Amino acid sequence: MYSKATAADIFWGMFSSAVIFFRRHVDAINSLNVFPVPDGDTGTNMYGTLEGIQSRMRTVEYADLRELTDLLSQAALYEGRGNSGIILSQIFRGLAEYLSVHTSEVDLEIISGAIGNARVKAFDSVAEPTEGTMLTVLSDVANRADSLKGKEISLKNLFKLLVEEAQRSVDRTPELLPILKDSGVVDSGGYGIEVILEGMAIFLTDTDPATVPIMLRRPAGDGTGVEKLIFDHFGSEDEFGYCTQFILDTDQESETIGTLFQALGTSTVIIGEIPTYRIHIHATDPGAVLTKAVELGSIASVSVENMEVQSKERLGSSERTNKASKIDLRGQTALISIVNGSGISEITRNLGVDLVIDGGVDMNPSVADIVSAVEQVEADSILLLTNDKNVIPAADQAAELVISNIVILPTETQAEGLECIVDFDPYESAFKNKEMMVNLIPLIKTITIFKSSRAVEMNGQKVDHMQPIAMINGELYGYAENVDDLFVKVVEEELEKSVEHITVLLGNGLTNEDVPRLEKLLKTNLPDLSEDIIEVHVGDQPHYDYLISVLQN
Repeated sequence: MYSKATAADIFWGMFSSAVIFFRRHVDAINSLNVFPVPDGDTGTNMYGTLEGIQSRMRTVEYADLRELTDLLSQAALYEGRGNSGIILSQIFRGLAEYLSVHTSEVDLEIISGAIGNARVKAFDSVAEPTEGTMLTVLSDVANRADSLKGKEISLKNLFKLLVEEAQRSVDRTPELLPILKDSGVVDSGGYGIEVILEGMAIFLTDTDPATVPIMLRRPAGDGTGVEKLIFDHFGSEDEFGYCTQFILDTDQESETIGTLFQALGTSTVIIGEIPTYRIHIHATDPGAVLTKAVELGSIASVSVENMEVQSKERLGSSERTNKASKIDLRGQTALISIVNGSGISEITRNLGVDLVIDGGVDMNPSVADIVSAVEQVEADSILLLTNDKNVIPAADQAAELVISNIVILPTETQAEGLECIVDFDPYESAFKNKEMMVNLIPLIKTITIFKSSRAVEMNGQKVDHMQPIAMINGELYGYAENVDDLFVKVVEEELEKSVEHITVLLGNGLTNEDVPRLEKLLKTNLPDLSEDIIEVHVGDQPHYDYLISVLQN
């Protein structure tokens, strides 16, 4: 629970953190931009909107959350840029509108209501909403927030859950919008929403958004799908036209404004109310649009950009984008880790990994994926953790293709990788770090608990379909009637040995809401268990309900 002044400071701190964090993603978001037009400016426009709002707010004073959000709403009206930026400004106006009349306390119910109102505002501003865009991601996040009502969740954990939902929603966008799938990208605006939420969440963890390690989304196949889309366009008679934006002061109602301008182009976004509107439209004849606007009132802040020219400039820009996003760690050793599971990815970053490679559901990144990631880093040497024995050949091949001084540490499980990260020293060479970690790996035991996908005989024992089993190094460790009983049994048996530490990662659909339940289960069944010896986190890994790392003495 926060006082109004404190709530205002927290809200502004989260917004400011998002601006800083977003700046580091602008080029990556631009590289994904193919819808509605592949003009490569979604990241630029969204960042310009965020920075514009921040700039307008820098000199204002506010006494409480109500005053802050009223000022932010007004700033958002004037600072929207481009299709995505104007929708984003409407999202912030929706948040501000709701918070300004619900400032008695800031809790899950209020935040859920604010996000829900932002969704309504954003959808109302778009003439023809399209599935698979930033509107879809916002809607999924709003639904997730609504589903959590009535639960006891801290602000920090709430935003962690919302970030995870945004990530899943962005992953789904290519299945909803064919042009994304054909181009090998996720939706750029949706990715922008994901980044903003993550930037806000970072503020709540007391982490610096300017230096926290990041994992950038990139077009598949080095952007060849995006280039083909643009080439195909220039071989047709279609025209992208002009991105036309302006502020209109008029006495006309919003319904009239919408009807008039929707007939003059596409991708029409209109926000505001009498007397001030901000209008965005893609038109083949921007002159007709501006003439109509002058007939209705007075216009200001006019911007007309040739999207044909912008699209041409995107061709051959992949190299420039990659150079712009280089991670500069000269004078140090960089640490790269291949993971799957958003929770494990976050833990990995928090432990100090410089770059995370998404291994995918099957933990099977291509050689090209690894090469692309390595080439983002400038460092004296690089240590790469494979975290799956099936990844090792691809990593070895990638190491032969890059000029970087890269050393492969062939960790065979994510549990091994996490334990090794703890002992990493960026001021020692990659080779010396590997020497030290190679001695650590034999002390790490990886245990997985899951339900068997089929009936099978293992080590002379019959395992039924959906039977909860525990595995260690490919061998059957144990089984039980339910997963939780097996979890307790495994922990109890391990504690009877010489153990320094146990880390439990929850996956396969288990969430933060399961952590207190499992901690209570351990305390009830193992009353002498020291809290210092075991940690339970959400890993979000596929396939395994429990991924357990046991560090032996």
